[in-house]
Amino acid sequence: MMWKKTMEGKVAIVTGGASGIGEAAAKILAENGCKVAMLDIDKPRLETVLREVKALQEECFAINGDVTEENTVIDFFKEVTQKWRKLDVLVNSAGRDSLAPPVSEVTLEEWNKTIAVNLTGVFLCCREAFRIMEKQPTGGRIINLGSTSAKLASSPGHSPYRASKHGMMGFSENILLEGVKKNIAVTVINPSHVKTPMTEIIDKGLYAEGLTSYLEGWLDPEEAEKGIYANCIDVKYVAEILLYVASLPPEITIPQFSIYPTFKAHRYGMRA
Repeated sequence: MMWKKTMEGKVAIVTGGASGIGEAAAKILAENGCKVAMLDIDKPRLETVLREVKALQEECFAINGDVTEENTVIDFFKEVTQKWRKLDVLVNSAGRDSLAPPVSEVTLEEWNKTIAVNLTGVFLCCREAFRIMEKQPTGGRIINLGSTSAKLASSPGHSPYRASKHGMMGFSENILLEGVKKNIAVTVINPSHVKTPMTEIIDKGLYAEGLTSYLEGWLDPEEAEKGIYANCIDVKYVAEILLYVASLPPEITIPQFSIYPTFKAHRYGMRA
């Protein structure tokens, strides 16, 4: 495969590797020759995915942990470098959905949980990646999973999630500039409506921890008729984009890459 020429022997960290985009990323990177380390809070699912990833690339491991816990993140990155002596790619895919109601009904707990995973977790992992990559002559590449919500709000509600993704976008733009002279490239991939467990439960009217989804003004006719999950794009397309970005040398930068179902163009256009 053409990607193996550029990815063979590289070391990648994937957060949120137990499901969704993170799982697809771990598998496609391993399939193309990367050594992959995963971090996720879902221990049973993580163990299953690790076995599947090892079938593609034996040199892989996983840690059950939370990206919002500073010491967990520091120890995880340290273990990666002790084992493989370098880090070429970081994929920040760990995330928490928040289809919360309008702001007057949002609890502080909901706000803090969402910001912690979607923004603080990204900060902690990017900081540790920089500490490693800036010492390497080869630099490295960071890929942060954003959302079309990182660029615009297309309906009422969901303010914790959108704020977290806007914050992640601003943070990514800043470290992109900090990485220029250190040969560290930064890309944000902004997908929307991808077939993952996160979107599957929305059709049940739920989101994280079984909370009720606020969907007023958010659904298009196709989604209202057939469900959101049925109209999502396959996660493999996001993984293929991610692999392409990961394969580029650090001196090439794709700052942003958006992908969404074509029928959503009236909402997102070229702005997403």
